[in-house]
Amino acid sequence: MKLTNLGIALAAFLAGAGVAEATDLLSPDPAPLAPGEDADATPEPAQTIENFNPNRSLAPLVKQLQPAVVNIYVKQKVRQQMVPMHPFFSPFFGMPEGMQQQTPEFRVKTGQGSGFLISADGYLITNNHVVADADEVMVKLSDDQEYEGKVIGTDSRVDIALIKIESDTAFPYVALGESEGLEVGDWVVAIGNPFGLSHTVTAGIVSAKGRVIGAGPYDDFIQTDASINPGNSGGPLFDLSGRVVGINTAINASGQGIGFAVPVDMVTPFLDDLKTQGHISRGWLGISLQTLDTDLAASMGVEANSGVLVSEVHKGQPADKAGMETGDVIVTFGEEDVTDSQALIRSVGNRPAGEKVKVSVRRAGKTKTLTVALGERPSEEKIRTARYDPSAPGDNQRRSTTGKLGISVQADASGGLIVTEVTDDAPADGRLRPGDRIIEANGLLVQGTQDLERALSRSKRHAVIVVRRNNSRIYVAIPLQ
Repeated sequence: MKLTNLGIALAAFLAGAGVAEATDLLSPDPAPLAPGEDADATPEPAQTIENFNPNRSLAPLVKQLQPAVVNIYVKQKVRQQMVPMHPFFSPFFGMPEGMQQQTPEFRVKTGQGSGFLISADGYLITNNHVVADADEVMVKLSDDQEYEGKVIGTDSRVDIALIKIESDTAFPYVALGESEGLEVGDWVVAIGNPFGLSHTVTAGIVSAKGRVIGAGPYDDFIQTDASINPGNSGGPLFDLSGRVVGINTAINASGQGIGFAVPVDMVTPFLDDLKTQGHISRGWLGISLQTLDTDLAASMGVEANSGVLVSEVHKGQPADKAGMETGDVIVTFGEEDVTDSQALIRSVGNRPAGEKVKVSVRRAGKTKTLTVALGERPSEEKIRTARYDPSAPGDNQRRSTTGKLGISVQADASGGLIVTEVTDDAPADGRLRPGDRIIEANGLLVQGTQDLERALSRSKRHAVIVVRRNNSRIYVAIPLQ
């Protein structure tokens, strides 16, 4: 996997060598007792012991935490490609006459990773990629006891999975902490199964927060220099209070001391969804977003980095039902100020479907507050295939030139204008492209060149053009002076 958005092209590998992964939800209620067990026998989550001094040694902390960290081994039955040998070659490979080469139809693919128990009754968290598509999941504790694991729920977008193991006795487990309060420079401890080396302990600091590595729509990784290697996937990242603050997930294969963990705050709110539904119901607005550059912000009457432009509102989706319109600039979502589209996507996705959220938008120079009942985010495949399919320009439609922008356009058979050429060094150069379908200009619907000219006459400083490009609706600000 390539790590993107880090400024340089980095080769990245998921820290586990598993074949798949799954997630599950732990009920916030106290874990049920095992048969024949009384309340006094139910263990508490591992906590920091008294008089623990991390300046002298981490050993007391590690001794408490290690029993709740597990090794995960998976098997997957994979069909092999059958390539029969041509009879001509049989004599050359020692094949007795009348016999054919036999190739097994299936082979067993194995993998391994890490995980950690979060309840006395056997719920544990790991990475989705550790157990995804696995036919068999085995969980091994620090005392070498092995249990068959059952995948309860998964979420590939954040790469987490919850698994259940069964026993007549209660399991040791650790407590989930909070990742929001982590600061760069805080000490952290990782425990896992790198390269099959059971319960390896490494320590380091939080190197950075909010890292985007191109893994999915909710990238918000904790970067740490605590050593993470293949096999660490799904293992816990602890603070010095012995609480889980992250789930170790990915590494930078071309660097040393660069590992990434999913913040635990992205997991905790959705444990119930994983347990009861087998997947996470993340929030969804049903809009397309566009980050405001300086020119676009000026034309919208807002400051740059002070909101996100709604480039499209999908009909019948939550934002549409709440009265949101294309051209709105979202400035706050809940109590959070909105500065870029990726942060807004994460904020929406970190809230459960069904939650009602107040959203402030700027529209025609005024601020308007909307209340949106979030829907459930569709699958990424459905999102990709639900885009608008633009019409192709008709070959026999007449062409005309709009000198004010420096573009040539062609009338579209279904109404509207297609940009066919952009003049070098013209106002639209570098902003509009051949193939763009002009939908609106300065707030007016464009169905012909007269509409475009009339719209351009409404402003002497900027032209705000709405185009359909690569199945996306995009706002383009063009300075006219």
